[in-house]
Amino acid sequence: MRKVLIVDDEPSVRFVLARTCERAGVPFLEAGSAEEARDRLGAAGTRRPDGVGLVLLDVRLPGDDGLKLLGELSARPDAPFVVVMTAEDTMRSAVEAMKRGAADYLGKPFDLARVEKIVRDLAIGPEEPAREDEHHDGLAEAGLAPLEPQPEARHYREIALPDTLIGRSPAMVEVYKEIGRVARTEMTVLLMGESGTGKELVARAIHANSARARGPFITVNMAAIPRDLMESELYGHEKGSFTGAVDRRPGKFELATGGTLFLDEIGEMPVELQAKLLRVLQEREVDRVGGNRPLPVDVRIVAATNADLARSVEEGRFRRDLYYRLAVVPIRLPPLREREGDVILLARNFVAKYGEQLRGRPVTLARDAEGPLLAHSWPGNVRELQNVIQRALLKLSGHRLSARDLVGFLPAAGSSDRGLTGLVEALLDGPAPEGGRHNAALAAIEAPLISAALARTHGNQLRAAELLGMNRNTLRERMRALGMKPR
Repeated sequence: MRKVLIVDDEPSVRFVLARTCERAGVPFLEAGSAEEARDRLGAAGTRRPDGVGLVLLDVRLPGDDGLKLLGELSARPDAPFVVVMTAEDTMRSAVEAMKRGAADYLGKPFDLARVEKIVRDLAIGPEEPAREDEHHDGLAEAGLAPLEPQPEARHYREIALPDTLIGRSPAMVEVYKEIGRVARTEMTVLLMGESGTGKELVARAIHANSARARGPFITVNMAAIPRDLMESELYGHEKGSFTGAVDRRPGKFELATGGTLFLDEIGEMPVELQAKLLRVLQEREVDRVGGNRPLPVDVRIVAATNADLARSVEEGRFRRDLYYRLAVVPIRLPPLREREGDVILLARNFVAKYGEQLRGRPVTLARDAEGPLLAHSWPGNVRELQNVIQRALLKLSGHRLSARDLVGFLPAAGSSDRGLTGLVEALLDGPAPEGGRHNAALAAIEAPLISAALARTHGNQLRAAELLGMNRNTLRERMRALGMKPR
């Protein structure tokens, strides 16, 4: 059994984690900074059977930050397992932590039961100093193994791109961790998920965080290429190889050399062309149409599908051997309905981004808009949410996007795909909206109701008030409270 080193500058966090270690029956040490952690760990290569085998490491530390310390620890011959903890629960921090060799990543506030399980899995180990293969075996048993050693010939750069994937739900944090793990390898990745879940964004994130980041990122949509042109598009052709081939043309594999080739909608590839793709993936060389010699290609493949490829294999529409060649590392992207708490986060981001672009001024998301957004199940996922926000902003006259502005772009609360019960469950399951769940639920129902009454009475407030069973002054008061302007 080895010790756990808790590295966090907040005494309250260290206290809670220390109690967690005590429950797991594991001895622990504490450090409030990276420098103090180095002192606790001692010189590299001096690991003893009772030394530190697991570090619970905060990112924000006085002096050197936790990610720098993580890099140092990963390079040690006696490297302990490191679990990174941070309140900055974003794609950037999660991916960077996994790239630098973290065994796992925890966003604050974290689940203490999960922390205790990690401590038991990683700190209670063999009495002998672990060999490198034993280190990886223990990580694999915990379900946290790095997928492949980092190539020695290449150096990794910091993320230079802004966060393009937005979300803090547990489902998305798992995706970020997978991006970080696989980015430091050359392994082929298969992204699976419904349309609109952001598969191309994940592919770009893998590329941007890989050793190939300075190389090209080439996208091929297999569903958009005519069948008779697909072979030429992928592998290129020689001059005169077919009617219309007036010049030699390189294919996408050649254009992506040194970088990443993203094969989107791979399930749409005709069966008769799949054998050649399999050979290219195996041999790492292509034959141009009409060519007489193979050309070597140095390409990392990321494929994506919204279809059930396993079922396609069973039905004979997709080659089994090609499926296994592509699905070396399968990553499932969760639909938006499974991303607890991310709908409002994404909506606020889209309102801020497209408000500036479409209206030329800052726009915010009103509190009463959260209920209708949460009540919808978003079958079109993030892309649908983005489109709804953009269309609503085009008709917006004020500085806040409210529930009234969403009328016509979303189903009414009572007739939505999830109905009133779905609205209530979404509000109770997700994080509390600003102003509380009760007010959000009332606003989600009241604003569309008043808007519909005004629309039916052509803006006549007196008649709308009579239709709703209230007096005109009460109607006006409610409209002011909900941020609704008179028609």
